[in-house]
Amino acid sequence: MQAALRSQIALTLVPGLGPVHAKLLLSFFDIDELFNADRTALEQCEGIPNRLLESLLGFSNWKRVDEEISFLERHHIRPLFITDPDYPKRLLTCADAPILLYYKGEASLNATKMIAVVGTRGCTRHGVQCTEEIIAQLSAYDVTIISGLAIGIDTVAHQAALRHQMATLAVLPLGLDAVYPAINRPLAREILRSSGGLLTESMSNHNADAYLFPRRNRIVAGCCDAAIIIESGTKGGSLITARLANDYGREVFAVPGRPADPKSQGCNALLKQQRALLLETGDEVATWMGWQRSKSATCIAEKTIKTKNAPTALSSTEARLLHQISNTALLTIDQLRTCIACEPQLLATALINLELAGLIVSLPGNRYQKASS
Repeated sequence: MQAALRSQIALTLVPGLGPVHAKLLLSFFDIDELFNADRTALEQCEGIPNRLLESLLGFSNWKRVDEEISFLERHHIRPLFITDPDYPKRLLTCADAPILLYYKGEASLNATKMIAVVGTRGCTRHGVQCTEEIIAQLSAYDVTIISGLAIGIDTVAHQAALRHQMATLAVLPLGLDAVYPAINRPLAREILRSSGGLLTESMSNHNADAYLFPRRNRIVAGCCDAAIIIESGTKGGSLITARLANDYGREVFAVPGRPADPKSQGCNALLKQQRALLLETGDEVATWMGWQRSKSATCIAEKTIKTKNAPTALSSTEARLLHQISNTALLTIDQLRTCIACEPQLLATALINLELAGLIVSLPGNRYQKASS
């Protein structure tokens, strides 16, 4: 077993060898035989460039391989080779599926229903609210929520899934030794505590190279049955995920926005180009996918009531906001932004969390007041 794992990790470290050519090699050799094959045998592999055969024959970085195995054992991380029965089966339909994944957690990578929810890092309050509402509605269908643990919509998606006791899977760009971004490490720990999972293609001690982020997006797109784009500009990772999901034959849904809103231009473009279906509710996703409710509407309503009535642990930003709103009859979002010095997306997230907890009420004109007792 250890010998096979050494060869599996080594295969991902051969310079210039990507998953497409690696899988081609595996069609000629078992993984146990590959690094013992001689030049003559390797040259029989049609479709493998000579430069890659030279890289394979010259591979010698076994020290790095053994370091990674020690890391996996110390942190109870499971390597999933492409032939492993627990490898994500949906990914197997993708030509560029990773040869080897690293997984920590309890959530099934082959759950019956898996939905990717992604969007812009600089999300608006409207985007946060849409994400929460869509996931709340999907909670009736026993859906696993997949996202990329990025700041913004990804964060809200994971948090909403946890709030509604749904399985959630975070796909990371870096290794499991460096959950990225650092601000979301507490969220990653909460995902693991709640029987979710963390999945990555990257080894430990990996540099934070730019190519890792679109590489991560292809795993998000490949693991899901459908992808939901909440908010997106004209460029960014969300549109990459949407394009990949289209290429992989997954359903893509987009939430429409105002034409003049730059945070909605990407979603609107997907809809105009007919590369996504217009989405307004989570139930619409389930209807299109042909999914039946696994929980009664009554159970969902009871859970929602319990959630709203449960004691709420506030973050420092939420506590400061609640104090300001409680001591003033009415505050606009501009006034709150002046009182509370924080990032706009953090302010928007804090406001929606307070509103969902039933502690404040939003009024027309982006105004807020304390909820009546």
